[in-house]
Amino acid sequence: VLFDVAEHDAYGKLSKRDLREMIAGARVEVAPYKKAAQDFVLWKPSTPELPGWDSPWGRGRPGWHIECSAMSEKHLGRTIDIHAGGQDLVFPHHENELAQSSCAHDGEEFARFWLHNGFLSINSEKMSKSLGNVLLVHDLIKEIPGEVIRLALISAHYRQPLDWSGESLDSARQKLDRLYGALRGIDVPADERAAREPPAAVVAALEDDINTPKALAEMFEIARDLNRAADDDVRRRLASTLLAAGDLLGLLQADPDEWFEGSGDLDAGTIEALVEERNQAKASKNFERADEIRDQLARQGITLEDSATGTRWRRS
Repeated sequence: VLFDVAEHDAYGKLSKRDLREMIAGARVEVAPYKKAAQDFVLWKPSTPELPGWDSPWGRGRPGWHIECSAMSEKHLGRTIDIHAGGQDLVFPHHENELAQSSCAHDGEEFARFWLHNGFLSINSEKMSKSLGNVLLVHDLIKEIPGEVIRLALISAHYRQPLDWSGESLDSARQKLDRLYGALRGIDVPADERAAREPPAAVVAALEDDINTPKALAEMFEIARDLNRAADDDVRRRLASTLLAAGDLLGLLQADPDEWFEGSGDLDAGTIEALVEERNQAKASKNFERADEIRDQLARQGITLEDSATGTRWRRS
């Protein structure tokens, strides 16, 4: 049992393909049971050793595309809000799924929005089971903070290709350090954070085809303003705004000080004591000792950041 694509005027609109051009340009030999090469199987016969079910057309099984339409209708209804998948599925799979689902219900809309993501590569190689480089989040999160994984994934627009590498993870960690660094030392009560609306610019970026790179850029603008602000009330307002944006994107969920403590050979108390000793050395103009402490901490993977509001540290 096949779908006659020539009978469906909207065929090709999802993938932006002209059916007449596809038929005219077909170079493959058309199977004898098809009218055109683009016609696709809805139901096919099964041999005794294959899975099969009784039907008006004999024992058989559904075609690949009809399986998805059947599952979607059973669990989500005739019309769904969002249908997602990789770019490689736009044609023919999603085009066929859309055609058969819509035609089965007198032209009803099948999916209101289609989201097709770009390909993910690992160190510039395609991620695939055959190459043995498939990464699973439940394994990654044992070694990498969840927010680092999240930021690495949303740093590129979902429609664009993304290369997963050690460099991309380091970049994501550094970006989070910048955001958390701007928030250090500012106490934002939980009720104030919950009441703050996300920044309009961040919301607008996400409403524009989920433009996460733009949304992140807006967050870094807020962090820059926060670092430059001197008035305590202004700083707290900007901090609560940045946190509201983070809540929308699933970021900045940790306490800033705990974020920077991370893991390492030196505990936070020891680091704070060395930072205070360095501050006292600088105050007494013992710059040689101050430099020694800075270098000592650097060898332990601790970076110091001097600012008008004091010295902050983070694990490199």
